[in-house]
Amino acid sequence: MYQYHLYLVKSDYAKHFYYKIDTVYRFLQEQMMDQPSKSAQGQYKLVLDKVYAKDLFLHLNYWKDQDIHINMNRNHINLMDCKQSISLTVNDYSISISAETIVDLDQILFRSIKTFHPHVFVVNYETYECGWITPFVGKQIYSL
Repeated sequence: MYQYHLYLVKSDYAKHFYYKIDTVYRFLQEQMMDQPSKSAQGQYKLVLDKVYAKDLFLHLNYWKDQDIHINMNRNHINLMDCKQSISLTVNDYSISISAETIVDLDQILFRSIKTFHPHVFVVNYETYECGWITPFVGKQIYSL
């Protein structure tokens, strides 16, 4: 079972740091693993959007496939289909997820959560995997 963490990054910071994944990872890891100082906690709140369990539950319930069942108990949300099960714990500024594989997350959760927030960053601190689950839109690469 893998442990993933989702973060909802505010638009201004996501645009600036979209191609600086290592910087975002180090910032989040410092916040997650160490006891941050008050100024660092302020930066955390400045960069990330707060997550509300009830809003997330209602959104997932609306956008889910018919064969997926969702249960909520306080800040814990469980998503299940006939083969896979995913457990979410909603914290103030992050969502902790337990899943068997990243493929399970993509099939059950990521498709719905992409419409919940435009800039979602996912981290697995055990395997050092991280990245954005939504593409960056709005930046013109070429101009004629």
